[in-house]
Amino acid sequence: MRARRGRGHGGLPLDLIGQLIGPSLIRPRGEVEADRHRCNLCGKCQIVCRRHAIYINRKRRIWTLYPNRCNLCLECVSRCPKDALKIVR
Repeated sequence: MRARRGRGHGGLPLDLIGQLIGPSLIRPRGEVEADRHRCNLCGKCQIVCRRHAIYINRKRRIWTLYPNRCNLCLECVSRCPKDALKIVR
């Protein structure tokens, strides 16, 4: 399974955005990350996400997070049956 981040920020690398607008404006609390070895792509995190920040493609085995949509409510982390999701800085 491949994990990737969505390109909701216009496709620019995050380090370039940090230089343009300042590092304090980019996710100071961290973001959700999936452990690709534990995740079984069940889709429960996608279902409980109210902001539609998680997309799972089972056919291609891809778990995608759109960080600009995520508000770190941690509902997906608490509902994951395999404890595959965690918060990273």
